[in-house]
Amino acid sequence: MTTGIDFTKPGPANTGGPGCCPTCPLRPTCPAASDDSPTCAVTGSTPPPPPPSHLPDAAPAAGVLERVDYTEITSRSAEAAISGMFGFGWTDLLATAIERTNKWDADGNPVDWGRLQLKRNFLCLAVATLVPLGNHTAAVWVARTITTYGFTAPLVLAGMALGVGGALFIGQYVPGSLGWICRFGWTTGSALASGVLKFLRSRLGWIVTRPAIWAAIGGLLIVTGRPIVRILTGA
Repeated sequence: MTTGIDFTKPGPANTGGPGCCPTCPLRPTCPAASDDSPTCAVTGSTPPPPPPSHLPDAAPAAGVLERVDYTEITSRSAEAAISGMFGFGWTDLLATAIERTNKWDADGNPVDWGRLQLKRNFLCLAVATLVPLGNHTAAVWVARTITTYGFTAPLVLAGMALGVGGALFIGQYVPGSLGWICRFGWTTGSALASGVLKFLRSRLGWIVTRPAIWAAIGGLLIVTGRPIVRILTGA
């Protein structure tokens, strides 16, 4: 679409008019144009400087779909679905309140809250500490596991996984039906582990990894907090 304006030529200077906009070559396409404004609302100068000699070409419509990040869209949709499913809409309000009331740090620099992903972290924290998994929440399960097996609980789980995997790996070389079952189990387990690892590394992996991290943090706080509470209360 053409506007009939040559953007490569500077506009004429304002010669005593009520404002700079009537003589501006961008007047027909500028949403901030005003006949009474003494200075340009965009650049703050009078008259506005000429536009650049080279204007970027509009992206072709055919390439729009190619630039869409579908994984990010899916991740945002999953975030909204989890928030609505468990009724955690308050996480949006909390994140918005923090972002709007703490826009600047102590040195006066703007704070980029987007890098911390406040809503997503609040949502995963709520899932780990409020959503029951059986009789307890995920954080309580972690605390009970640490209480039962100590801080070597991850080693116990890793040992169990290595034991099962090692048995299947060695059983592949056993003749007969037992070897076939072990080979089938090893192949299926390898494919499943590869798929799970690929999912955890994807944009949607936070659905599993981040609640697990917050559950581990919550479990550690519960375990270490109980003795402190007993000492402070004299129980």
